[in-house]
Amino acid sequence: MLLRQGKDAIPTRLLGRRAAVIGGPEGVRRFYQPGLRRRGAFPPPIKLVLFGPGTEHGLDDAEHRLRKALFLGVITPDTVAALGERAERAWAAAIDRWTGRDRVVLFDEAVQVLAAAVLPWAGVPVTAEELPHRARQLAAVLDGFATPGPAYARAVVARVRLGHWVRGLVRRVRTGQIDPPAGSALHAAARATDQAGKVLPERVAATTVLNVVRPTVAVAWFVAFAGKALHEHPEWRDRIAAGDDRAVEAFVQEVRRLYPFVPVLAAKAREAQDVLGIRVPRGGLIVLDVHGTDHDPAHWPDPDRFDPDRFLGAPVDPDTLVPQAAATSPPATAAPARASP
Repeated sequence: MLLRQGKDAIPTRLLGRRAAVIGGPEGVRRFYQPGLRRRGAFPPPIKLVLFGPGTEHGLDDAEHRLRKALFLGVITPDTVAALGERAERAWAAAIDRWTGRDRVVLFDEAVQVLAAAVLPWAGVPVTAEELPHRARQLAAVLDGFATPGPAYARAVVARVRLGHWVRGLVRRVRTGQIDPPAGSALHAAARATDQAGKVLPERVAATTVLNVVRPTVAVAWFVAFAGKALHEHPEWRDRIAAGDDRAVEAFVQEVRRLYPFVPVLAAKAREAQDVLGIRVPRGGLIVLDVHGTDHDPAHWPDPDRFDPDRFLGAPVDPDTLVPQAAATSPPATAAPARASP
């Protein structure tokens, strides 16, 4: 880990290209400066399985801004609050089902709960009988997209089948067979256009819907890690149960810091440039060490220890906490961590 070596950047080669791996606050700030692009930053076997074809994660400049505007139109404070309410109801129903059970697998339950909340919220019609199957497919994509062997094969199959399913829904919206709620992800994606004013291809529109739904189901990994933390640190159960909002926020932030869902972010250099003292040629890779930044001992003493009290003192420099990405819109693609997610 470069930060534990006291360095903000190191030169290396990745995917046959010269590259710079950067981290820490300086690395974060450098990563979000102009001169980098998303397109081609991750190899197709990873990108196409996790994100899908035509995804915003591989777009730059005006194309990216246009697609981002679609997401921002779907994900508003009001719609996010509505999703939270759906999730609360789904969790309450799940907890009722747990009564009398000897064993509950928290991760599996979280996948089902989050899918039950986000699919209807996104305007995706799904029956109660179909829901468990679709939830497992969404989790399979996340679980195996960069893991060699059977897990990757399951991820590919799940991605293809999910894409086929949602393409059919997009087609039905466009032909008037179904009418999802205005403002929902399915409604917006089915009607979205590109820079030329042409309606998005079915597979790109379907990918857009899935890229709203999939990250919500991915929160199941954070739920599982939160459960692990509560088991190992039972003193935080009482603080959270007592309704201490500051304690809740500190606990959540520490879960995100200790178990970052994104290990790295990657971008490509538009032109040859200096990256924190390392010369990167045009097309070279710049990789932000997210896990290292979130575990940098210079900013997080004893970084492998779970300690939410870190967030109850002075405000945290936002460039030291990037478990998914920084607050700025990233010029990169992101890959979820492989350890447990």
